[in-house]
Amino acid sequence: MEGLLQPIVDFMLANAAWAGPVFGLFAFGESLAVAGVIIPATPVLFLVGTLLGSGKLDPWSVIPWAIAGAIGGYWASWWSGRRMGSAVYRRRIFTGQRRTIARVRLYFRRWGGPSLIFGRYVLGPFQSMMPMVAGVAKMDARRFHAWNIVSGTAWVAVVLAPGYFAAKGLTVLGFGVAQQHMLTGVLLGVSALLAIGAVVLMLYRLTTLRRRPIATPSARKSPLG
Repeated sequence: MEGLLQPIVDFMLANAAWAGPVFGLFAFGESLAVAGVIIPATPVLFLVGTLLGSGKLDPWSVIPWAIAGAIGGYWASWWSGRRMGSAVYRRRIFTGQRRTIARVRLYFRRWGGPSLIFGRYVLGPFQSMMPMVAGVAKMDARRFHAWNIVSGTAWVAVVLAPGYFAAKGLTVLGFGVAQQHMLTGVLLGVSALLAIGAVVLMLYRLTTLRRRPIATPSARKSPLG
């Protein structure tokens, strides 16, 4: 399992100047409608948090890229929703996901702008559809950008914090280099488990949604019998 994320770690450590852009691409991908369902970037963010906490990466060369990626992904999703309108829901790629879209739309109608923040945590892999729904609903640009900036910044901070403080604690508690490597390996394994779990959950949800029959107006019974 560690081998799933180790190449990412090796590349970032060997190419520190590219660590930020690569990290930003993961954040962008998870925040982009449809792609965010497939890309489990949160475990990567947790993993990078451990590298920041252990001093192997410079926070100021990585975190701004992650925030920019998170904000950019949501902006692209919102823009596509505004441009295509409700027709986007009829795209082939969303076949079998009407219940998921309905859930996201209901959440947005209930919470409005704050849903762009909280949706990242409560909607799981489908959180990336939230800005697209906001775009279809014609949420104005000024409100969207304000909430999007807060959302992207808070999300990066929240997902980096566990790995950062876990790795930081290794140094504070006086662990030796060998022990730090061992515990960092454990954290890497946890990140891999989270990545696998995210993919399995995504595949399960998509399979379940496809199997559920969608009732048509002709199939629904009249309240009068």
